[in-house]
Amino acid sequence: MKLTRYRVEDADGTFLDQFSTNAPDIADQRIAHTRKFHPDLTVAETDDND
Repeated sequence: MKLTRYRVEDADGTFLDQFSTNAPDIADQRIAHTRKFHPDLTVAETDDND
């Protein structure tokens, strides 16, 4: 199964969240929820195939 790891940081580089999923729509929902509280997010996507 191919998973993508998402690492979410705010504008200052403070770590907020990290998770892996194979469902991009779920990732979008989770990131959108965090964006309500921290509008200037940086999201890094990497392969997570351990």
